[in-house]
Amino acid sequence: MILSDKALKGRIVQDTKEVKQAREWWKKGDWAKIGNKLVIDPFETSALGVCTYDLTVGEEYLSLRDPDNPKPLEEGAQFKIGPSETVLILTEEYICLPQNIMAMIVPRARWIFEGTCIHSSRVEPTWYGKLLIGFTNLAKNPVSLARGENFCTCYFTEASKTEAVLTKDKVPFLGRAKIGRIDFTHVREQRLRPADRVELSDIDKVVDLYGWPWDVVRGMLHLTRKEIGEWIEKEVTSDIVGEATAAAVNTAFDELTTQYREANKWNRNLVIAVMAVLGVIGAAIAGAAITYIITAFT
Repeated sequence: MILSDKALKGRIVQDTKEVKQAREWWKKGDWAKIGNKLVIDPFETSALGVCTYDLTVGEEYLSLRDPDNPKPLEEGAQFKIGPSETVLILTEEYICLPQNIMAMIVPRARWIFEGTCIHSSRVEPTWYGKLLIGFTNLAKNPVSLARGENFCTCYFTEASKTEAVLTKDKVPFLGRAKIGRIDFTHVREQRLRPADRVELSDIDKVVDLYGWPWDVVRGMLHLTRKEIGEWIEKEVTSDIVGEATAAAVNTAFDELTTQYREANKWNRNLVIAVMAVLGVIGAAIAGAAITYIITAFT
C-alpha cells in the first residue's frame, strides 16, 4: 500500500527536538522507539503531494566526468549539467525508514519533458541518511539545477515488517551526510585533449565508442580531405609543376653558362701559357743558331 499524504503526516516526526532524538534511534537500532515512525529532515508541507514527497538538491553533487571531486553547492547557487553528462546529487533531506516501509525514487514530469533522465531507485526499510540520486542530461543543451530545487519525487510503500536490518558493515553509505569517496569500476575522469594533440586515428576511437552519428562525421572528414586533395591536384599542382620546371631550366642554364665561362677562362690561360712556353723555346733556339753561325764564320 502506498502511503497517502494523510498517512505520511501521521507517521513523519516533525518536532525539531524529537527529530534529532529520532535520528539517534536509527543509529542505535532502537526499533522499539521507532515503531512505525519515519523521518524526512527537513520536512516541508509544500513538498508533500497526494501520495508523494518531492526531494530537493542538497549541498553537494558529483559529475561522472570528474568522479573523484564532489562539488559543494552553497545556498542560492546553481550548477549546469552538460549534454550527455551524468551527475550524482545529494538530497537536502535526511531520510529514516522503519522496518515496515520502503520508498521509491522516481523522476518528476517537469524534468522528463526537458529531455533528462532521473534514475529510479529504491530505499530499503531501516535505511537512514541522505540519498544520492543519478541525473542524466539527454538533451542537446545544458540544463541548470539550483540548491533547494525540487528535482525528484519519493513515494512510500508499506510492507510487512522485515526481519533483517541494514548495518554499516553491509551498507557503507548508511547514515550518509556527505557524498564522500565512491570507488567506481568503470567511470574515469574525462580529460579533454588539446587541439594540437588530436590525431586522425582518434576519430576511429570515437566511432568505436559511440557509433552513429560519429561514423558520418568520420566519413565527412575523409570526404573533405579527398576533395581538398583533388582541388589541389587540379588547380594548384599544375602551376607548381610548371613553376618548378621553369625554375629548374633557369637554374640549369645559369650553371651551364657559368661552366662555359669557367671553361673558356681556363682555355685562354692554357693558350697563353703554351704561347709563353713556345716563345721561350723559340728564343732559346734562335739564340743557339746565332751563336753557331758566329762561331762558324770566325
